[in-house]
Amino acid sequence: MRELPMFASMPVRIALIVASLLVVAGCASRPAPAPVAIPGATGMAPAAAALAPAAYMQLAASSALFAVRASDLVAQRTGDARLREVARAIAQDQRGIGSQLNFAGRRLDLLPSAALTSEQAADLSRLESVGDVDKLYRQVMDPVLTRAAQLHAAFAVRGSSPTLRPAAQMAAPATRRNLQQLRRR
Repeated sequence: MRELPMFASMPVRIALIVASLLVVAGCASRPAPAPVAIPGATGMAPAAAALAPAAYMQLAASSALFAVRASDLVAQRTGDARLREVARAIAQDQRGIGSQLNFAGRRLDLLPSAALTSEQAADLSRLESVGDVDKLYRQVMDPVLTRAAQLHAAFAVRGSSPTLRPAAQMAAPATRRNLQQLRRR
């Protein structure tokens, strides 16, 4: 068997290098996905492509927990039957989101925290003691649900965990529906 001279394989080496560079350049030049807009919300969704599953879990779980606790509290304290109905619907949906996060988190050994942020704890405390609970509930819940809807929608599209993405895909429309219910009230 006759070997090819060294210079004969040089074009093949160059072709392989050029092909490799084109593949790498093609991957690098893909445009980043556009931010996810939430109808009726101000601003855009956070960059969930860079959001780690643990960070998504922490933010999503605390938002759902706060929504459940605040809504349960308002359902007990309000004199407005329509707001009570909305608060109960929000609490039910957010419990479902919490359950889905818990289920997906178990598969990743990444359970959601049962703790509120200090801001959420302060807001819950204000809801317990304020005279006009209806007004404060709407003021507090609108930005919470807006941020949560944006978070879920962005992670559903660009999240790095195939286990958590379905939970985010389920949570995004439910949270948007909750936001619409609150705003229609």
